[in-house]
Amino acid sequence: MNRSQFLTQKWNSYPTLPSGVSFIGRVEEIRFGAEWSVTVLREGKIRHRNFSKLFIQEIPSIQPEKILIVGDLIAISDEGIVTLLAPHQQALPARPLRLESLQLWQDYIYWVREFFREQKFLEITTPYLVKCPGTEPSLDYFGTELVIGSRRQKVYLPTSPELHLKKALALGAEKIFEIKTCFRNGEVTNHHQPEFTMLEWYRCFESLHGIKKDVTELVSYLGRKMPTLKNPSGFDSFTIQDLFKRYCGFDLRPETTLSQLQDLAASLGVDVSSANQIDDYFFLIFIEKIEKKLSVERLSFVEKYPPYQAALARLTDEGWGDRFEVYWQGCEIANAFHELNDPTVQRQRFAEDLAKKRQMKKEEISLDEEFLQCLDAGMPPASGVALGLDRLFMAMTGMTKISDSRIFPIK
Repeated sequence: MNRSQFLTQKWNSYPTLPSGVSFIGRVEEIRFGAEWSVTVLREGKIRHRNFSKLFIQEIPSIQPEKILIVGDLIAISDEGIVTLLAPHQQALPARPLRLESLQLWQDYIYWVREFFREQKFLEITTPYLVKCPGTEPSLDYFGTELVIGSRRQKVYLPTSPELHLKKALALGAEKIFEIKTCFRNGEVTNHHQPEFTMLEWYRCFESLHGIKKDVTELVSYLGRKMPTLKNPSGFDSFTIQDLFKRYCGFDLRPETTLSQLQDLAASLGVDVSSANQIDDYFFLIFIEKIEKKLSVERLSFVEKYPPYQAALARLTDEGWGDRFEVYWQGCEIANAFHELNDPTVQRQRFAEDLAKKRQMKKEEISLDEEFLQCLDAGMPPASGVALGLDRLFMAMTGMTKISDSRIFPIK
């Protein structure tokens, strides 16, 4: 009897695990010599055992090597009785299961959560279907339709939990955080996946100094709790103005114009063929001439951005966006704001964002009127930060691709 005949005529299809089984796994190798030598893969580890005899449960008279092949899932009792749990009929998907990395990620998320619990933060859960995914012109969204009876409404997967967390601040929360899967369409790179894990936290009645302290303490805390992870060799702080002077020889100011940035890009030889807005020119110059110069080994805080880069941040008395970004291992890790809570200015910023989206011929979206209602009702002054947990994990483990941190990345 061959394997095909056994599977169609004798095999007890996809049986449950029999009692008395002591050796289980996916076949890697079976050898017959003075005794049977069986090697299987289980939980990512090779396991080996020798048996004095080996026979198939349904037909003891037939030799196992005529039935079993590499890839079969089998169970063997101490008496050498083999149960074929599931036959290997085609190749598995080419998706490596890095169990050690998955365990490390699980521990990492556990200690991130513990850090905030020890700091007496309240963990918040915000929706996965939102009316407004954010207005940032550069972001593309995943949309769907909510259907309840005759009601039909366009909704989106969140690019960030920011608006809902700020609503919670207005409703009375003061120190909050969320670990959330977020979604951004349109880009797959070594540092980008369409779905990723965001950590956001907020402190009411505090400046960005408290958030900056949180970031440094969180990274140090993770290093203490998980000694195998890499720690930065130190911490640096720079203003955007300082960096433009150092690496571009240019005195960037809040009032610097589009034409001045165009001239600067031309003098530096920066390719700005994809640029449309002043934001684009700023970003392309920064990426090409500054970001690459930031220390790989030290955690860098880059502070005080031009007003058109303020997003949802306040402006300082000098006119800078009161925010910082965090860089490490050649990657942006976090983005923090001294949060804007003036409803008039926020409406103006939203209108500017929507106008830019129209100019870029991107999808029109509705604003979150409940968020604006919360601002009108009074959202307390606060500071907050969005930190990419996948990217921090990459930096702390030495991974170079975000796809390596998960089983099912989008390629």
